[in-house]
Amino acid sequence: MSAGQGGGIYHYAGAPATSWACFARETFALAGRDVTVTDIPSADYPTPAARPLNSRLECRAIETDFGIEQPDWKAALAEVIHEVSA
Repeated sequence: MSAGQGGGIYHYAGAPATSWACFARETFALAGRDVTVTDIPSADYPTPAARPLNSRLECRAIETDFGIEQPDWKAALAEVIHEVSA
């Protein structure tokens, strides 16, 4: 598929890949909160559906086809925390 044709499924997420626990730790740290976040395996988190061991989004196609790069999620999170805190 060449750029501009569209179609198919594209994933888009910040980079690098991270876990929910790491994302939470960074959120609390940027907000100036002293919170302990404990990692748990997906198997220990009860959900009706089975969770995959690796659920990272593959985002290469959107960059290859459209030149859209993954933003740094930590920088974007810092901007959001700053805006919310203002």
